[in-house]
Amino acid sequence: MSTKLSFRWLNRWLLGLKAKHQTAINYMAQPSDLSGSIAQSELLSIDLEMTGLNPKKHEVISMAWVPIINGEIVLSQAQTLLIKADNGVGDSAIIHGIVDSDLKHAVSLAQGLEQLLQAMQGRVLVAHHGALDIAFLQQGAQKVYGHKLSFQLLDTLLLESKRLSRQGEHFDKQLLRLHRCCERYHLPALRAHNALSDALATAQLLLAQSAVIGGAQPLTLKQLMKYSH
Repeated sequence: MSTKLSFRWLNRWLLGLKAKHQTAINYMAQPSDLSGSIAQSELLSIDLEMTGLNPKKHEVISMAWVPIINGEIVLSQAQTLLIKADNGVGDSAIIHGIVDSDLKHAVSLAQGLEQLLQAMQGRVLVAHHGALDIAFLQQGAQKVYGHKLSFQLLDTLLLESKRLSRQGEHFDKQLLRLHRCCERYHLPALRAHNALSDALATAQLLLAQSAVIGGAQPLTLKQLMKYSH
């Protein structure tokens, strides 16, 4: 086990000791197995819509996820939630189309996190530009549980950046936007800035990337994580 992965396991164990809420305890007690390929593993592709890009200032107003189980996208287990915003959606409605009236019957952040953590148990997280999603989830966990959480993440943006770099290409960062990545793999166009559509697009992109990067020798999840760093 590499030093980086060893630190992740230690960090997860230490954070698990802080957990008091049963949902957080259950999640932290079930780390995912990174030794198998995507075809042998369970992952969860997620996407969040926020009122802005600053986790300390802005809020999550929508979250969605789509499981990838043994290499197949399981739409029957897909979920999307609207999350109450304490300060309203503001100008962000221009981007995602969610307005304050849409959140009238939305669930609380605590309820949303509880459902998401239940879906994440034993699964590797998949996201495009996942650092932003993780930052908001960590801020939410700190607010709801009083401590941060440990996440095992495959970031499709980092995977694509490394793949293009290894080809010796000098590319515009706009080519790393989710819809541009999907176009490059001839994946179907889906509605942008919709949490469920973006979670599905990210799941499709990961499967396509894995097939191209691994070729005839499928990479393990651990190898894919190391590839993107």
